[in-house]
Amino acid sequence: TGAVPGTAGCDHTGTLAHAKACGYGVIYSIALAPSDPRTIWTGSDDGQVEVTHDGGRHWSNVTPKAVPLWARIDSIDVSARNPDVAYLAVDDHRDGNDTPYAFRTENGGRTWQSITHGLPVGHYVTVVRADPIKPGLLYAGTDTGVYVSFDNGDDWQPLQYNLPTAWVRDLLVHGNDLVAGTQGRAVWVLDDITPLREVDADLAAQPAALLAPATAIRLHADNNKDTPLPPETPIGHNPPDGAVIDYWLGPHTHGPVTLRILDAQGHVLRSFGSDAKPEVLPADRYFAAGWVKPVPPPAATPGMHRFVWNLHLPRPQAIRYSYSIAAVWGRNTPLEPRGARVLPGTYTVELSADGRTLRQPLTVTEDPRVRATPAQLNALFDFQQQLAAAMHQSYANAGQVQAVLRQLDALAPRLAAHAQAAVAARVLRAALVPKSGTPPLATRFGKANRELAALATDAGSADRAPTAAQQAVYRHDVRAITAAGSDWAAIRRGPLAALDAALRAARLPVLTVPAADVVRVQPGPQGMDLP
Repeated sequence: TGAVPGTAGCDHTGTLAHAKACGYGVIYSIALAPSDPRTIWTGSDDGQVEVTHDGGRHWSNVTPKAVPLWARIDSIDVSARNPDVAYLAVDDHRDGNDTPYAFRTENGGRTWQSITHGLPVGHYVTVVRADPIKPGLLYAGTDTGVYVSFDNGDDWQPLQYNLPTAWVRDLLVHGNDLVAGTQGRAVWVLDDITPLREVDADLAAQPAALLAPATAIRLHADNNKDTPLPPETPIGHNPPDGAVIDYWLGPHTHGPVTLRILDAQGHVLRSFGSDAKPEVLPADRYFAAGWVKPVPPPAATPGMHRFVWNLHLPRPQAIRYSYSIAAVWGRNTPLEPRGARVLPGTYTVELSADGRTLRQPLTVTEDPRVRATPAQLNALFDFQQQLAAAMHQSYANAGQVQAVLRQLDALAPRLAAHAQAAVAARVLRAALVPKSGTPPLATRFGKANRELAALATDAGSADRAPTAAQQAVYRHDVRAITAAGSDWAAIRRGPLAALDAALRAARLPVLTVPAADVVRVQPGPQGMDLP
């Protein structure tokens, strides 16, 4: 720009009139008071703050005295409850001044307080936002990241987590999430800031605390049916799929920690322990290990922790599980089938630590994009429970048959001197593993279990009532399990009982059939894992 008579040119020196003559003075930020639409705040790019309380008929200049001339009022935020409470972020870095400037007023701009303690020196502030739910909870964006204040700006601390070092130009509280718009590093979202709203000075002094979880939505997080993206593809990550549970453990916590999910009647639906052993399921991993990242158990160490329950009930018992193609590098590839998703409703989260038990209500809602009726969701849930029961039956029977066959194999060398027992053993083996015609009994149970596992995966892929085709497959497999179960019962009463009688007469150990709740099926060869 050219020189202005009586000034030294447009080099960010001189008076306010000089700034306006150089083209500054535009409204750069504007904020309407949520509690009073007649109150409007504006900030200009030459460091001026104005406010009106009558919808714009009259304006007052309420610029803080500490705002440098020519500085830019990058953001104004007004309290959700009080139109006279406002927060300013002032940026003067274009004038070579990287000092952080942030201000608070509680009386409509008549007086201001600087609120920069804890913000990094030499890093300018471009946005300050007040949480619309929790009074005194503030968020600030600087040229290096995000900061949070729990005391209305008196003190700040980093809220960086995994956000890269970036100039945060704007912040927005959207529901329970904090959205950060950066300069050149994309848009980032901090999912579920509910814990920040519950933090207070007494939290660190408590032996344990279970924070109120945000409402959980029944989302099908990833139903990708195509080849997953290569690991080197830059992608963002969706929020956690399920209920986000945050809890605090004091410095003297000892022993295991347990998280339980209870239904409205107080029945325990899921239980997760810090001392639980990793779940190892029979499945062929046909891809590199980087695609598998098992979910860790709840942490039992002092400090703040987060655990995510995926809203699923325990898995049905499958002889073999399969990996979903809905995979993301560095995240856990789902194993199918999964347990049924719980229905929308109210549940209870229960934390047990150091002999204390804490509870918080949890609300689960349906995906707002889904049009399924409650009756349809109930029908799906009931169908999934029927599938789980049939899978349990077929799994248990297959495991019992396998156990008997393994005992027969172990017993064979000892039967040479016991002719009657040897004959009875051959009769039993022929009943369990016919040489022709009917497939081996364990195979019959296993076939039904595999078909039901595929059906359970299909039924759980969408929120809809079971189709006629799905119900037909279920009925077919139940008939197969029932028929095989009848044969198994007859074998136990006949050939197995006869062999046990012969073994007792020979003073040999009898065969035992393990109980259904302890039986374990050997799934067969696992295949070769690719590197």
